[in-house]
Amino acid sequence: MKNLLKVALLASCVSWGLAAQAGDIPPPLPGAGISQNTLITTGLALDQNGRVHVWGFRGSAQQGNGVQSVPSSAAPAIVESLHNIKYVTGGAYHLLALDESGNVYGWGQSGYGETGCEGFYVKTPCKVMSGVTQIVAGEYWSGALGADGNVYTWGHNLYGQLGNGASQNSKVPVKINLNGESARLIGGAYEGGFAVTEEGHVWAWGDNEASGLGFQGPNYGVQRIVRVPTLVPNLTPYAAQITYIAGGNGWGQALLEDGRVIGWGLRAATGYGTTSTALSSPEPFVIMENVEKLFSRYVGSFALTRDGLLFTWGQTGGSAFPMIYGSAPNLRYQYDRGDKVVDIGGGKEHLFFLTESGKLMGVGYNDLHKLNQKTCCAPIIDWPGVQIHLNP
Repeated sequence: MKNLLKVALLASCVSWGLAAQAGDIPPPLPGAGISQNTLITTGLALDQNGRVHVWGFRGSAQQGNGVQSVPSSAAPAIVESLHNIKYVTGGAYHLLALDESGNVYGWGQSGYGETGCEGFYVKTPCKVMSGVTQIVAGEYWSGALGADGNVYTWGHNLYGQLGNGASQNSKVPVKINLNGESARLIGGAYEGGFAVTEEGHVWAWGDNEASGLGFQGPNYGVQRIVRVPTLVPNLTPYAAQITYIAGGNGWGQALLEDGRVIGWGLRAATGYGTTSTALSSPEPFVIMENVEKLFSRYVGSFALTRDGLLFTWGQTGGSAFPMIYGSAPNLRYQYDRGDKVVDIGGGKEHLFFLTESGKLMGVGYNDLHKLNQKTCCAPIIDWPGVQIHLNP
């Protein structure tokens, strides 16, 4: 595929290829791959040469070129020091990159050590660690899966996000204990994490409000901190089939090999058919079937089915949530409209989808040129969204 462009927008990582179109900025062509993110107002792109592009809000060193602030209206620019990158992700205001050799780099805002680097604003990416196969990011914490099956975390730790039994933040990676088991997959929640092991278990740590980690927990909005990775018995029957695991604020979800999506925790966020935040349970249930790709973060989820249909579900209270999500899986886009969806991503209060014709569309809360590139502060973007262009 020519001119492959992998994009992680605000809280997403969407991949695509870039094709020229006469008289217009070239739109992306279909690609593959998504990533969990919690980026709020910053856009990221990874091109076919492994170079990282950044746009939108860059007031906290997100540009990565030795400066702390770049106007959000400025054109996308390349992070000059990064090469051969294969994956990018980010938290609220920090960014992470993983290169082809397994090295992890961090930059941006780092008040809790979430970049893994020295300084409050990390203006140039620093190397955090090597020997890594996967990276994830929560709101203000980061995680990595080593090629040796060990899981490492760094950043904010007030809610046990680091899983090391302590409450102090860390700007260097700490290895967490999975009782001697070897992880094959990791996932980020808003203030916690998951690890799926070769031995067929799921381990979780962090904030377990509303049973979001899969254990019996207190009501939504009430913290229950799990400071060390703890085996989740309810997920053991599914562990060997999990291909994706993530979560939000008081809930978690996983995609299975057979296309089923299971969820647990806050029912209002997991497509259970209720808007009440008083209902929660650690018992997993099947949300929908025939799913190819899943993106779960903060208060809701985005699913692409194997036949090209696009569904969303999640909480309906808050700024952009009523029109983004819904109490049950809600069909948002279908192939008979003439342009099949091939990839999905998203952020804290917005979603992105890529169509077969090469259109990258954004839906949700718009701010600082993250959706509508003509204005910084347009109102909420409703379905079917607004097309987003990147400079070639």
